[in-house]
Amino acid sequence: MMNNSKFQVPNSKFSRGFTLVELILYIAIVTMFMTGVIYFTSDIVYGRVRSQVHQEVNQNMRLAVKIIMYEIRNASGVNSVSASSISLASTDAGRNPTVIDRDVSSGRLRIGYGGNQYFLTSNKVTVTALNFTDFSTAGSTNVRFSITIEATGDRQEFQKSETYETSVELRSQ
Repeated sequence: MMNNSKFQVPNSKFSRGFTLVELILYIAIVTMFMTGVIYFTSDIVYGRVRSQVHQEVNQNMRLAVKIIMYEIRNASGVNSVSASSISLASTDAGRNPTVIDRDVSSGRLRIGYGGNQYFLTSNKVTVTALNFTDFSTAGSTNVRFSITIEATGDRQEFQKSETYETSVELRSQ
């Protein structure tokens, strides 16, 4: 027979299990670790959300500004300019008149070609300001516009506002 006395743990204080102080200490360490993991995870998630919101606002701004600039540059003339809309003349009958304005009910930017209207911005953002100013002189037709696009939400991560202002001269002049 084999003697198992070498492999037996003597009856000492190490073999009795956890004391209450050790258990409280282990629970405290695990709690601190889990709290750190939770905060780190929430920072990652909300950082991703913040990035998506910024990207949505910036993409809508870029698209809206590029289309407005394109339409003004390529228009054959300006029919009317008001504080929040512009009507452009076009040599193409299907695009005459081209009207750019802000839909007040939805807060979206829209463009109309000869009566057909399309939205330029998504429903995830709101166009809070759209201003046109006629800076035309005797020799050139020049329009300045500014646009403000916002994303709103309950938390700071869901909020972003971007404003762009520029002036454009018609090429046909």
